[in-house]
Amino acid sequence: MKYVIALCLTLAAISSALAAEMSHEETMVRTAYAKLAYASEQNVMAQLAIESMSPETRTDTGMSNAQRLTAAQVSFTLGDFSVGSVQEIIARKAVDFITPASGETLVASPMSSQFAEGGTMAEVRSLSLHWQSANPLPPELADTKLADLYQFQWHRLRPEALWQRYAAYTVTVSFQGKSRGPYRALFIFGHDTQGNETIEPEDGTTDAMGLAYAIQSHLFPTPFVRTRLRGYQVIAAWLNTRQMSGPSCSVGLGDVCCDPSELRCGPGREDVADGLSRPLPVPGKP
Repeated sequence: MKYVIALCLTLAAISSALAAEMSHEETMVRTAYAKLAYASEQNVMAQLAIESMSPETRTDTGMSNAQRLTAAQVSFTLGDFSVGSVQEIIARKAVDFITPASGETLVASPMSSQFAEGGTMAEVRSLSLHWQSANPLPPELADTKLADLYQFQWHRLRPEALWQRYAAYTVTVSFQGKSRGPYRALFIFGHDTQGNETIEPEDGTTDAMGLAYAIQSHLFPTPFVRTRLRGYQVIAAWLNTRQMSGPSCSVGLGDVCCDPSELRCGPGREDVADGLSRPLPVPGKP
């Protein structure tokens, strides 16, 4: 047992050291993919929560709860990072940094589930994932430069943003028995006129809009700790196994904790404990 404890402590120390050495850009990229993976799993938990409250809504999928949760799990392997000024790569071809999808793309659709308790409403956000046939890259776009994307996409969508930095990297994604990669993808970073950071993912295989939604959204599952759902065994068991703590946890801000080196996210232990310690809302009382 002593050796197991020592190994766990060593791995934790290595993970912390790797996280400390990451650039801000790599940390944000890894966090986006980790949150997307977490949001997919949370989508199934929201469905199970609805079915627990209203059994008549359950659709017979022929799968157990554990199998449904496993089917929602997506894994990413990220590597070969390079980080620098956007101006260093602006004249390069886009396909040098953003590999066009081959065969299929992984679509991530934003979902929102709301649960009422005592006259108040609590929301849980998630992502529903599925593979979809990819459209081939038109030949005339093969020579598109990043400068063209800058002019006609990034700047058009956010004209106030000052794009300054980039992170280029490789991705391998695995979901429901299928894998794609390694392929190349890109994030660009900047600031708006108020000084707030702006981030634009460019991934030809894993839904870039889903990545943007994941990194921007607060994903803490409030209904799972602030409503009667917390008493349901399937919810309580999942919360117990997914809780995390550490420096990435923003206590009280409604988001999840993430370990970018392990590409793993989960509800903050402190936030879960706080929610569970509060009495359930009573109808008619604030």
